[in-house]
Amino acid sequence: MNGEYTAFMVKRLPIFVLILSLPGAFAQLDSNSVIVSAARGMTQQIDQVLFGVTVQSGLNTGLDDVVAALQGSGITAANFSAVSTAPAYVLIGTGGPQPPTVTPMLLWTFALPAPLAKIKDTIATLTALQQRIAQQTNGLTLSFNVQGTQVSAQLQQSQVCPTSDLLADATAQAQKLAGAAGLSLGAVLAMSSGTSVPGNAGSAVAIAGALIFAPPVLPSVCSMTVKFALLRY
Repeated sequence: MNGEYTAFMVKRLPIFVLILSLPGAFAQLDSNSVIVSAARGMTQQIDQVLFGVTVQSGLNTGLDDVVAALQGSGITAANFSAVSTAPAYVLIGTGGPQPPTVTPMLLWTFALPAPLAKIKDTIATLTALQQRIAQQTNGLTLSFNVQGTQVSAQLQQSQVCPTSDLLADATAQAQKLAGAAGLSLGAVLAMSSGTSVPGNAGSAVAIAGALIFAPPVLPSVCSMTVKFALLRY
């Protein structure tokens, strides 16, 4: 991949132009520096689909009760996202139109990541769980949908930035800047690096019970900022 460079600033370059015309006035050239940033792109293949699972319950139900009802789905308390209240409207009476009764309910939401290779298995598991909960008389109902796709934490952690290549890119760019100012490049004074990784992206759509999905390749960027000393020839 081609390196992409961004020169942040060259400290005191306007002063260099003035002082170079005055021999003997450059007393501490090593105190001057140039800061350069180099970046290289990397690719990360999406490897997970993210399911959103919602359980509706009565007000007397706790998180432990909901997690117990989800047993066998792979969902634990660690997958819990949030709980909120929502009204449930129930029509009562049979002698004609009746005003609805509003019964507050709890909505428990969970995030369940699954490997792309196991999308169908996960859907089958959640569907079976949905049916099983519906047959019980515990006041719970379950629904789920596909929220998106993502790169797993394991895959993100497995990628290593090319530190030596980034340093070489930064050095080459700094040498060009130093040469343009009539100076030479000195030692590295400071260095920092970072990685920007993608979050959730992509899409998945359920059509007639079939999940249509095409995972994209997400870019991540490894960057390094280096501060070099500038010296006089």
